[in-house]
Amino acid sequence: MIKNKEKHKSKNKGITLIALVITIIVLLILAGVSIAMLTGSNGILTQAQTAKEETEKASIIEQVQIDILGEQANGNSSGIGAETLQTILNKYFSNVPEDANEIINMEEPLKTIEGNYDIPLSDIYDGDIVEEQEPIEVAEPYTANYLDINDDGEADGIIYADLAVGGSGSWNDDSWSNYSYESQTGLKEYYIEEESYTDERFGNVSGNLIAPVEGSSGEPRFYIMALEDINPGTRYCWYDAAYGKLDKKVETSDNDFGKGKENTAYVMNKWDLGTAEGGWGVQNDNGTYDDMWGVIKEQVNDGWFVPSKSEWAAFGDMATTKLGLTTSNYSTYGLSSWYWSSSQYNTGIAYTAGFNGGCMGNYHVNDYGYVRLSATF
Repeated sequence: MIKNKEKHKSKNKGITLIALVITIIVLLILAGVSIAMLTGSNGILTQAQTAKEETEKASIIEQVQIDILGEQANGNSSGIGAETLQTILNKYFSNVPEDANEIINMEEPLKTIEGNYDIPLSDIYDGDIVEEQEPIEVAEPYTANYLDINDDGEADGIIYADLAVGGSGSWNDDSWSNYSYESQTGLKEYYIEEESYTDERFGNVSGNLIAPVEGSSGEPRFYIMALEDINPGTRYCWYDAAYGKLDKKVETSDNDFGKGKENTAYVMNKWDLGTAEGGWGVQNDNGTYDDMWGVIKEQVNDGWFVPSKSEWAAFGDMATTKLGLTTSNYSTYGLSSWYWSSSQYNTGIAYTAGFNGGCMGNYHVNDYGYVRLSATF
């Protein structure tokens, strides 16, 4: 009996050894699998490192985009200027082109300052690169320059008064040709669109081309004079049938700067009424020369107006003192001999701007002269 018992104990030891070997093998297999899971190309550690890098890259991209959006909000623009974008990118990347205009054409990725990551520009910004619109300083006298109302690269008029600065004077020191306007605040912002701009309509006089900053709000800053007459070469009566009926007179010494738009609307209404109650009589009664109010309706609806006495005086003074206009060379600036103003001298006479005389004058409203319009923007 004792002999059989010992034999049974030896058999149990054999099974235990086999189990141990199997266990070791299994553990080795599991260890190999675990190591592979941790360190392989798709391992947990590799994936964790990749996720960390992607998170850091995404954080950088997000911060850059926040900065860009902030600049766009400040500039009220859907795009961003090249120099502004360059400034932002330099905060985060080491290989930003020194020439800001080359940024949009970058082919190599941007290299981050922190983390040494490569990030294509398209992952950060793929919008428009717009022209920088740095507002001009209020204190700078930007008169005797051109204004591009539509920001289309072409002048719509020449500036003769800047409300951010204010001004006063008289055209050739003539007592009839005085003007004055005060500086104002809360005005629109403008930027220099092109330096040394010339326009053949105004004798190729050189000056800055100024345009409104996109999205800028506020009151108009500039008074501008159109660069061409209404139907160049054609003369018009002021209002032939209105002779002896004018009722909104301006004294010779009065400064009526800023009244051109109001005057134009007032007389236009009188002309529209014709012979109806409140009107000043038959329209286009001269037989040869039409009244000017019938040919400027479209322009007036677009915000243009016949300049007042003092507005013409301000333009004449600006052109004389800043551009060298004289009574003998005015035609080289594309100007005619004399123009109607919208200011009434007495019941039958309106003020006129005489470039052949270099001062303000007057003519009967059934006489005929040239027409040029002004605007504010």
